Amino acid sequence: MKHLKMLVFTLFVTTAVFVQAQGKIAYINSQDLLQVLPEAKDANAKLTAYAKEFEIQFQSYYAEYQALAAELTNNTTLSEVAREAKLQDAATLEQRLAQYEQESNSKIEAKKAELFQPIITSTTELIKTVAKENGYTYVIDNSLAVLIMAPEGDDILPLVKKKLNIQ
Repeated sequence: MKHLKMLVFTLFVTTAVFVQAQGKIAYINSQDLLQVLPEAKDANAKLTAYAKEFEIQFQSYYAEYQALAAELTNNTTLSEVAREAKLQDAATLEQRLAQYEQESNSKIEAKKAELFQPIITSTTELIKTVAKENGYTYVIDNSLAVLIMAPEGDDILPLVKKKLNIQ
């Protein structure tokens, strides 16, 4: 059993060293790439307009809530029954605001995925193409800030921009 473990460990280390010796490493910041892509700018504008619709409706609901809260605060002539009814209305409206905000955020996230997924897919394929054309075996996306330590590599963002004819 010890020999098997030693053999597996040796194979793992040898493979890792071999792959590292054979691999050419590059990195790219995909967020920087998305900021210069016209398709991403268009998608972002569409997403902003979509979100604005929800914001306008939310502001309408919120104004209604503020008016009700102001009436509760300022109207000292309300009977106890009327005050309780208005407090109940305010609580219901507050719940509706929270639910609307949650649902609108979900819809905005879904729209973002719908708009950006094709862009991300096509840019990923383009990055792979550029990497292959330039002999890279590994490409690391450093915009995700997950990798703590890695061997030196080349930034291929300029090569991808060149392929897209973007300066």
